[in-house]
Amino acid sequence: MITSNDSIESPDTAVGFGFAEIAYLIRRFDTDAAKKSGQVLRLEEEVRSDPICIAGGSSLLGRGFASVEDDLELEGPAVPTAYALSRAMRWTEISLVDGEKTDTVVHVESDKVSVLMQPRTLATWFVFAQDPHTSGADAQLSLLQEHRRSHPEGTAFIRVKTTSGEDHLLIRPDGLGWAVGKVIDPTKDVEETAGLDTSDLLAWIRQIRGEAR
Repeated sequence: MITSNDSIESPDTAVGFGFAEIAYLIRRFDTDAAKKSGQVLRLEEEVRSDPICIAGGSSLLGRGFASVEDDLELEGPAVPTAYALSRAMRWTEISLVDGEKTDTVVHVESDKVSVLMQPRTLATWFVFAQDPHTSGADAQLSLLQEHRRSHPEGTAFIRVKTTSGEDHLLIRPDGLGWAVGKVIDPTKDVEETAGLDTSDLLAWIRQIRGEAR
């Protein structure tokens, strides 16, 4: 178990993990947050699989991301990743759409460390550490701004989840600003608010995160 917050250090660059390694990190900790992480990452079946989790632990050991003493002890970037997955308070699925494809980022936020996880080929995950000096809302806004710079007509969909509920926000460019929308009633059209500047968009992001707007 991870017990010392002093040992939590975020990696400076992206680190790749296989799905079996992520499944092992989730299964290692019997917390409600870990169970939710398995649901959000769609790894529930893998987390329940003994062979997959054994393979994941073995892979971490072989890569130097774990060592054996009395038990398998996590090391290096596996430590903050496991901490975030097992102590998370908020999970945000961010879908970035450019008309031809959709890129997905999962923002996992805990009390001490937060990570951005991006699925890649063969069910691998790239894990990026969030700058601890940047708020979660600002980190998400930065992703949206970068997406717009790369794809001026690109849109986005944010779904924020906690253990008690979820909220969502549709986002699109609107001239030099932004427009946001929400599905209040599935039988009706999206309720949209247009003509927003960047500070307005940040306020909406904070609102769906459950923070003061």
